[in-house]
Amino acid sequence: MNRILHFSSLWLPVVAYGGAVYYVSSLSRVGMAGAVPDYLSHPLEYAGFTVLIIRALNGGLLRPIPGTLHCRAVALALLYAISDEIHQLHVPRRNASLKDVLSDTLGAVLAVGLVEVIQRTRARRRRAPLPVILYTRERCHLCQDAREILARLAAEAPLAVSEIDVDSDPELTARFGEQVPVIVVEGAKVSKLVPREAAIRRRLFRRLSASPR
Repeated sequence: MNRILHFSSLWLPVVAYGGAVYYVSSLSRVGMAGAVPDYLSHPLEYAGFTVLIIRALNGGLLRPIPGTLHCRAVALALLYAISDEIHQLHVPRRNASLKDVLSDTLGAVLAVGLVEVIQRTRARRRRAPLPVILYTRERCHLCQDAREILARLAAEAPLAVSEIDVDSDPELTARFGEQVPVIVVEGAKVSKLVPREAAIRRRLFRRLSASPR
């Protein structure tokens, strides 16, 4: 269920935005929107669309974004732009325009640049890794699952993961013994018992984004 909700939160905005573009293209008259010159409206329209596509393909904008993903996002935006112009051939008083497709592509490329600026600005702010504590104990198979999840996330973002055996301290045993594996970040639990990667990823990256490093 969590995976379905996460997937929906990523792709529903893309579908809704694309549907809005399709709706506007279905109108013979576009009203107030027609007052904005095409050379401005098309790049802005597809810049927003491409940012949402990048977000969906990458699983969010907080994670590092590979260059190949940018290319895929621009390609998807371009394909939709072409299909939109073909759609307008069947709408009264509308027509297809290669110039509009080029303007849409420019907007997609500008979106890539905007996302890169945001990513690099965030990277400069994070000078130190986010401290993460994993509370474990021996003969705990779920603890191994948590280790593997944190190892994957540490390969994507600056995390400083340390591990503590709760049975090494009676106080820790009393506090966490029935909940291991427990993942704590800046004094707050982000996971206990069965580790769920999607939820842990979301909470860690939210803290990375909010942390003034």
